[in-house]
Parts: sequence; structure tokens; C-alpha cells
Amino acid sequence: MKKFISVLMTQCFIFPIFSQQVINLEENIPYSYNGLEYGFYVTNEVSKEVKGEDYFRYEINLYVTNKSGCLKLIPFRPTNSGSNNNNDEVMLAEFNCTNATGKRLTAKKGTVNAKPWFTNVKMPDETIKEKYRMMSVQAGYAIRNGQTLATRIIVIVPKGERPKMNSRISYLPEIQ
Repeated sequence: MKKFISVLMTQCFIFPIFSQQVINLEENIPYSYNGLEYGFYVTNEVSKEVKGEDYFRYEINLYVTNKSGCLKLIPFRPTNSGSNNNNDEVMLAEFNCTNATGKRLTAKKGTVNAKPWFTNVKMPDETIKEKYRMMSVQAGYAIRNGQTLATRIIVIVPKGERPKMNSRISYLPEIQ
């Protein structure tokens, strides 16, 4: 029983260390972390009536900008089967609108994803000995220095309120 309690206590203190960070965002004020800026801004605002109630409809741009001075490379994450996951993109951040209603098929959250990173590698040619050929392969995912990746969502919030956003930032390992 003591062993069970000690394992349970250890997990209670260790697992929060590996959890993802959630931050509250303010409109037009980016949050900087690890060389990346996370933020949102409103591009359009309209008053709407939904089922007899007045709401505001906002078009929001969610963005992540690399201000680190270098390329942020995100390596593949291995799966349990030992093979790599072949997604076209990997999530950098998930943005949630805490006061969005979700009415009229509008969003409550959105994600910003990193794009695949391809590079040329030198491979031995199977047909001719001591000859090499160049091949383009995906080396992971990346966001270039100064590059901004963005997504647009539409949310409906109660009348008289502005969108209240928070963001869950994905952990990006430092490559040495």
C-alpha cells in the first residue's frame, strides 16, 4: 500500500511538469515564448440576431510569428508502432475563445500549424557505384525566421462582449 501511495504522489508532482502551457491573450497584444509570438486580432465585427437574441459576430485571425532569429525546426514524433506519423502539418498552438457560443455553426477554437520542412540529401545511387544523387525528403516541420503562420475563425459572442481568447502552446524541443 505504501508503494502505491508513493507512486501516486510521484505522478501527481511529475505529470504537471510535462503539461502544456495555457495562457490568456489580449487582443492585438502578442505573447512571446521561446522566440515565437502568439496572438490574435479582429478583422471584422458585425451585430447579428440569432433566435431572437442579439450577438456579435467576429472574424478573428490567429497567428504565430517566429521572432527567434533562426529557423524553428520540429522533428518527427515517433508513434507507438515505431513508424513516423505522416501528417501534412503539426500543431504549434491551439486558441480557444472562452466566451464563444458556437451558434450558427461558428467556431469556438482554432489551431495554427507548422508546415512540412523539406531538404535535399545526398543518397548513394544503386545503379552506379561511387555515384550519388540528390533527393528531396521531409526532415520534419518548421517555421522560418520572420514567418507568420495564421488561421482565421469566426466566433459569435454575447452582445456587449469582446472575444476572450486563451492559447495552449505546444512544446517545441530545442535541437542542439
